[in-house]
Amino acid sequence: MAKRRQTTGLPKQKPAAPSDPEQGRVRKSRAERESEVQRYILIGTGVAVGVVILILALAIIVELFVNPNQVVATVNDDTITVSEFQDRVRLERALLNLQINNFVANLSASGLDPNQFAGQEPLRTWLSQVQIPDQLGNSVVNTMVDNLLVRQQAEAMDISVSQEDIDRVIEDFLGYNPDLQADATAEETATVEPTITPTPFVSPTPSPAPTLTPTSEATEEATEEATAEATDETDAVPTFTPVPPTPTLTAEEQAEEFTTLREDFYSRITSSARISRQQLTSYFETLALREALAEEVSDLTNELPHVNARHILVNTEEEAQEIMAALEAGESFVALAAAESTDTGSGANGGELGWAAVTDFVGPFSEAAANAEIGTLTGPVESEFGWHIIQVHARENRTVTDQQLDTAKTRAFTQWLDNLRDSEDVTVEISSIWADHVPDDPAFVLSAGV
Repeated sequence: MAKRRQTTGLPKQKPAAPSDPEQGRVRKSRAERESEVQRYILIGTGVAVGVVILILALAIIVELFVNPNQVVATVNDDTITVSEFQDRVRLERALLNLQINNFVANLSASGLDPNQFAGQEPLRTWLSQVQIPDQLGNSVVNTMVDNLLVRQQAEAMDISVSQEDIDRVIEDFLGYNPDLQADATAEETATVEPTITPTPFVSPTPSPAPTLTPTSEATEEATEEATAEATDETDAVPTFTPVPPTPTLTAEEQAEEFTTLREDFYSRITSSARISRQQLTSYFETLALREALAEEVSDLTNELPHVNARHILVNTEEEAQEIMAALEAGESFVALAAAESTDTGSGANGGELGWAAVTDFVGPFSEAAANAEIGTLTGPVESEFGWHIIQVHARENRTVTDQQLDTAKTRAFTQWLDNLRDSEDVTVEISSIWADHVPDDPAFVLSAGV
């Protein structure tokens, strides 16, 4: 008998039907699907554009607000920013452009070929600075450091300059001397014969800065005197009316011309360098401040010590010591100078330098020559050029011209500033980022080919 299966008494469940993957999904038309794809594309494009805009905005913020305020150099508690550095580089480029064009124009006017001077100083340095931005940038950042030191020291020493001082520096810069012009006018008034206005002398300024000198041309033409020979009218030799010399301007007219020149200069430089008039005036204020400080610290009169000396210059201290030993052993100074000195100019002359003011030499050499015992060997003395063996033949004070005195004061001030910068009381830090921010504008444009 078969075993009966146990049941629950409930109806038997039907097996589950296989699931349909399409069941429950809302079918979309082709147009709806294309519309959805386009929406995703638009969203993706919008996100990409937003990212690009954000990147551009960040770049603009960095360029306009972050980079300009980065610190290029620190001098004690004062800083130089990228923006200030770039403004000064553009100013120097504008001044160099003007300097080079004036120099070339003067050479051409004199019948000289400017190409022959392109490899000579000062034109070679000027061209290198405008053509190699890093070279000019390095010079500018160091000059700005020096200028900050000048301002700090002037404030500490209670030295200031007036507007008249600034105006005088601008007049010197542009080659205008109102006192000289007035004297020339007075001399012309006192004489019957016409005179040619003398070209004003431009003294060098304490900072190595380009200058704009107006070019004035005065011509004199020889006149022919008519002969008193009795000749027939048909045989008479025609005479030519002489061209009178250009009349000398009065002091008032010269002052008006200078005012026009100054305004033209300001307009050209501020426009090409993209700086304000105040920034350009500040440039001249710094030059005036340097002059005032140099006058205070140089302590020189028109009586300067001069020496008649000779030297041997070599590259290393070891070489200098060997030459010193040879000289002390009795070898010829003249022969050693000719054979060993890297200063080939004086070396060919036995090392002789002749008479010169001690202020004409570099600092260490100048100090050694000023204090060396006459006739004895001094050294080795290290300078920026190498190692010197020095022998002073004679020393005496001599009266110098105003130009020589100005040059001596400039050298003495430069040495004083270098010593100050290297002193323990001064902290100078120069960042390398300046090299990434050297402008190459205004572009160098030469009106006459070099």
